[in-house]
Amino acid sequence: MELGFWLAPLSYQSPRIGEPVTQSEFAIIDAAARAEIAEAFKDFAVTITTSRNARFKVEVVRQLKDWGRSSSMGNWAGQSRAVAGFGGSGAVNFEFVANGAMVFAPPEASRAQVIAAIGRGVGRVAIHEFTHQLLPKQPVDSSPDPSSYEGNTAAVREGYYGTLHWDIARPWLEARLKRK
Repeated sequence: MELGFWLAPLSYQSPRIGEPVTQSEFAIIDAAARAEIAEAFKDFAVTITTSRNARFKVEVVRQLKDWGRSSSMGNWAGQSRAVAGFGGSGAVNFEFVANGAMVFAPPEASRAQVIAAIGRGVGRVAIHEFTHQLLPKQPVDSSPDPSSYEGNTAAVREGYYGTLHWDIARPWLEARLKRK
């Protein structure tokens, strides 16, 4: 099974880290996000690609747009649409995630550490959105564990710093996906 993941052309600057994020730093963010996605799905027969034609896909955009309107959804980390048996598509709100990495950064965190945290956060939100797409009929938002992919990972420290694990979705994913 193929999971398509890519970053739209982005720009970002924050007083917390000073100068705008460079293209090489966006490459670091992309690599960190992909590493998170690969780690989360390592036990399953999935391939992470950049294909926009993948059956399940997540794009990282500057800000989310309400799919029913032209207004911004700046206070959401991600969104997905899925149709059971067909696939799904979703998006990660880069500004929300980047701001979260700033908020939860330890005061002594370097620019490189914050950039890496943005990448982890982007990957973790993408994992959550892929989970919605893969399990459209399951309550994947109902985990109380802030250190799980199913929890509110974009609004807690664990979403950027530390490690995450599967909680309630693991048995559903095992039933849905082939194991490696």
